[in-house]
Amino acid sequence: MDQSVCAGDIIEVSIGTIAFGGSGVGRVGPMVVFVPFTAVGDVVEAKIVKVKKNYLTGEIVKILSASPDRADPVCPYFSLCGGCQYQHLSYEVQLRTKERQVTESFERIGKIADPPVETIIPSPLPLGYRGKAEFHGIPAPGGGFHLGFMDTEGGGLVDIGRCDIVDESINTEYVRLRERIASGKIPSHRTRYILWSGVSYPSESYITRTVGEKNLVVSSSGFFQGNASLVETLTQHVVEMCDLKESDRVLDACCGCGLFSLFIAPRVREVFGIEINGAAVSCATRNAKNHGITNARFQRGDMEGILNRLAREDAQVDTVLLDPPRVGCTEKTLSAIDRLQPERIVYVSCNPATQARDVRRLTDKGFRLETLQPIDMFPQTQHIEVIAALAR
Repeated sequence: MDQSVCAGDIIEVSIGTIAFGGSGVGRVGPMVVFVPFTAVGDVVEAKIVKVKKNYLTGEIVKILSASPDRADPVCPYFSLCGGCQYQHLSYEVQLRTKERQVTESFERIGKIADPPVETIIPSPLPLGYRGKAEFHGIPAPGGGFHLGFMDTEGGGLVDIGRCDIVDESINTEYVRLRERIASGKIPSHRTRYILWSGVSYPSESYITRTVGEKNLVVSSSGFFQGNASLVETLTQHVVEMCDLKESDRVLDACCGCGLFSLFIAPRVREVFGIEINGAAVSCATRNAKNHGITNARFQRGDMEGILNRLAREDAQVDTVLLDPPRVGCTEKTLSAIDRLQPERIVYVSCNPATQARDVRRLTDKGFRLETLQPIDMFPQTQHIEVIAALAR
């Protein structure tokens, strides 16, 4: 390590790329320097805030020469609030950056040369697209109450007036929420408040979301795809990439409220969904019944445990659909899937790093990666949704 660089030093650095996670990357001597909220082509003065064995982290002091990729952030809380990392980049640059990051993740982590990455699908709404927001609350020193989002470090709270990436109905309800907390009509001791587009707070235990021509019941405290303008597109691509046949038996792992299952079931012989969240399983079962779907069943339980049981029972599975949390799948889970001998796996992820790791493990087991389709479900942020299709 270059011992001449210490925490607190001000250095000049040129930004050559944007790393997955959102920080610009430059060099000082032999050391890599990560500087958030920079753009490729920026030359900045940066203050070193962290010194690690193999890299440095800095923060912008001054932009000496601005990149043409830069845009003016629309949000006054940008760079303070931890929700967005890319508002300083034009939307076209954001798309190019994310597409490149998917390629690099599968090359570096997945050890896949020339990965089959398709052109990223943009969001019809780069702003105002989120159908759900989770606000955090903490007491203010000396009385009062702060309400907003966690800061960029994740340890503090930024008290905000509005959010530019959520549906406007959420901002309207957020103003009402603040007023009702201030007046004592809603308790201020809660630490989080979930708002959904088109729904008054507090919502009922279950709300309705519409995808295509289907209305879906969703737990008001549970998960649903965040980009309301792209959920139908995401679902269509997942179904198409499953390459379904009428005789297929499909395993939908981490099925949530049954979103993908509801669109798959009419095309196949049988769908079996696995989900650890009991409220989500209840929603999936209810949604299937509401839409007259009789060939889909859902079970609550740990994915690894159920997959191992199915493998021991020699269950017939033609296609496995995976949509795990950001941490991805364990090696034991992937081994259980392999023992089921599916002909096809479609893997949906919002974290291409863990997805690339898992795809590498699956290719080592004899699967072939056919397609990677990025979809920009999270404009202005570091997150990237990717659908991977694998065949045995």
